[in-house]
Amino acid sequence: MWRRGSWRFYFGLPPYGSYFHKTRPSPSKEEYLSMLEDYKKNLEDEAEVVKKEIEEIKSGP
Repeated sequence: MWRRGSWRFYFGLPPYGSYFHKTRPSPSKEEYLSMLEDYKKNLEDEAEVVKKEIEEIKSGP
């Protein structure tokens, strides 16, 4: 028997109720640049963690 929530497919569309609400305004140029810089910093931090893990594995027993 089908379970109630097992076959919900959204195909990348937002939930039904979101069509009736105002859309969020796009960020200003400064806000967007700030978000990109934060994202870049997060990626660089993650890359450092991965490099450390690789070195630990290489130097391990």
